[in-house]
Amino acid sequence: MIKFIKTEHYLNHCNQLEKIMNTYFNFDELKSKIEDATKKSFKENIQKYGSDICSFSLISDDGAMTVVPFTNTKSHLEKMQLEDPKYKDVYEFEPAEWFTSDGANTEFNDICKTLSVEIYKENLDFENFKKTLFETCTQVLEKLRTENFFRQELGRDLLIMFSISDTDETEENQIKWTKRLNNEEEGKRFEDYMNFEYE
Repeated sequence: MIKFIKTEHYLNHCNQLEKIMNTYFNFDELKSKIEDATKKSFKENIQKYGSDICSFSLISDDGAMTVVPFTNTKSHLEKMQLEDPKYKDVYEFEPAEWFTSDGANTEFNDICKTLSVEIYKENLDFENFKKTLFETCTQVLEKLRTENFFRQELGRDLLIMFSISDTDETEENQIKWTKRLNNEEEGKRFEDYMNFEYE
């Protein structure tokens, strides 16, 4: 009679397999959905605000449960900077201070629901999931910028950002993302802003 003994090594192997199965998430599919929603959001706001648009961002959070668009307009930016000139750079570089988060609302709500469900699964490798989500959002914006999507819709370049609300994310990562998504001048301006903020 053959006896099968579940050794500690075997049990650890099974646990690792279970963890992989429980945390598998199709980021390629999510990436496609974020890209489609981003395009729709930007086009909807172009129809509403036209050439007044000056900035676009995707924002997530430290809990990795949300992805939402933010759009800023020149008129809103100028108004806020005139009212509070001390924080003029904050109004330019902090998407939470921007004009609107409207656009492709149904699509982005569905994306947030998908993320929320995934976050509460057992054995989720949260840090890896969050890191991959942030990189996915950045890649979407980078792809659209490279394809000149924003320029074709707006007629010129604009500030593009990926941002995280109420975050402990490193200054280095935030600068790196913004430099990937903008020209050298805009990237340097944001870096100067971040260096000043973190002093």
